[in-house]
Amino acid sequence: MKKILSIQSSVTAGFVGNAVAGPVLLVMGHHPMMVDTISLAAHPGYGGRGGGPLADHLFADQLRGLQDLGETGDIAQIMTGYLGSASQIDSIVALLTSWRAEAGGQYILDPVMGDAGRLYVSNDLADGIRTRLLPLADIITPNQFELAQLSGTDITGRDSAADAGGLLLSQHALTAIIITGVTNTGHRSEIGDLLVMRDGTQIWHPADGTAKNVAGGGDLLTALFSGYLASGQALPDAFSRASATAHTIIAASPTPRDLALLENLKLVSAS
Repeated sequence: MKKILSIQSSVTAGFVGNAVAGPVLLVMGHHPMMVDTISLAAHPGYGGRGGGPLADHLFADQLRGLQDLGETGDIAQIMTGYLGSASQIDSIVALLTSWRAEAGGQYILDPVMGDAGRLYVSNDLADGIRTRLLPLADIITPNQFELAQLSGTDITGRDSAADAGGLLLSQHALTAIIITGVTNTGHRSEIGDLLVMRDGTQIWHPADGTAKNVAGGGDLLTALFSGYLASGQALPDAFSRASATAHTIIAASPTPRDLALLENLKLVSAS
């Protein structure tokens, strides 16, 4: 069992952010330590949100409190996803810096900024992810649109996604990049996930014709990958299994509004 700190959104209805990471990591035999950046009745796909970001001083106090209580020294991974405001980045950077000096674990950044050609966070927040969190990350899990935002390049398919991933690997101290939802237009509009590693390894995992966009799908893949990696699986194996499991659950979800997560947790295991 490993302690994994997950810093991302929380919803009461549905499954995105920590509502995905919590049950997935528990089933995998890990200890999810969840800090919510924003608390909502439901994600915007429900037609309304209801709620809002955690106040900056409370968010900062919570992260400092974990350190003051001595709860960060044995955290194996920190994972960040959707943030409630650009100002939360200050507290995350402070936590990552002290935790790295203390524990030396892995930081997995899901740079949640947008999809389908548009940003759904503020420009300040997107810039903060790009300039302050990306340089601290060991592994990032952007979707195709987010990879374009981080790399400043156009992504038109698998080859250009690999090139953009290679560019970011050359600019930052990243171990690997997982790009989700890549539309490979040169191959019968195939959709899949792509792993690009610093050592030159590339693994393409197609969605096998079942690909569809379901809210929380990227959160699910990142949580699964984090859990498999923490369980001791090699990075390429953790990616391949996370992608396959995520797409199986996505395919079994009857509507794009929500993952059929609870019904399919039996597909998730630590080994």
